Amino acid sequence: MMPTLNLVEGVLAMGRRYQEVGRHRDAVAIFTRLARFRYLPAEAAEEAQARLAEIYLKCRKYKQARRHLTAALRHQPNNPRYHYLLATALCAEEGADLHRADEHYRRALELDPGHVKCRADYGHLLLRLGQTEEGLACLREAAAQAPKDVEVVSKLVKGLRLSGRSDEARAVLHGAMFRNARSPHFRKLWDEYRFQQARRRQDAEYGQQAKNASDSGQPMVLPFVRVVKEPSQAVDDPAAPCPEEGAIPIRSLRLSRRSEHRNVQ
Repeated sequence: MMPTLNLVEGVLAMGRRYQEVGRHRDAVAIFTRLARFRYLPAEAAEEAQARLAEIYLKCRKYKQARRHLTAALRHQPNNPRYHYLLATALCAEEGADLHRADEHYRRALELDPGHVKCRADYGHLLLRLGQTEEGLACLREAAAQAPKDVEVVSKLVKGLRLSGRSDEARAVLHGAMFRNARSPHFRKLWDEYRFQQARRRQDAEYGQQAKNASDSGQPMVLPFVRVVKEPSQAVDDPAAPCPEEGAIPIRSLRLSRRSEHRNVQ
């Protein structure tokens, strides 16, 4: 039996409302039931498949999203957004089909060269495929198209950092901070970059210390708290060295933590 246009539009409207307010389970039930109608107008069938794909992508159910996007592309094979979403779903899981994702990213950009986020994501895919220069070129072009888009700039910085080009990443961030001086999002991006760089330096220093300790056969002392003898032991042993200035006795550290705990209670 062929549903009337009014019925189809009413069901679609209900599914849209459920999706907009985040009632994904109800929206999936509506769109799935609608997609099963045997005689459904092509536009309604396409929308049902596309919306099911969007919901599954949001819920990180990539296999189902790929299935519905493939169905949506049968209705409209030249839709750049469907190609972009399918490429995204293909890249999202371990063991992903990156070469197939490459095809859909390229097709999406052929159909819509101004799709900035697609270009940025394609740049990261090229980096994963080992095409470093091509990937960085895509990322730079995307950032040039959208210099005020913090997500796009962040992807360029990440790509440069992963490619070992920290100086250029820092220069990109300086330029972004100059253009968007009042943006808290760019300030957060800059702070995160500085934290990551400091952590990498610290990890490298600890790694070198561990290597030196291993080569010399000496134990490695982590620089958290300098341990000294307690005052009572120092009095009993006249030969014991005086605590260094700024060193924290273990007993004092323990007592101070207990007192802080009591104050909190």
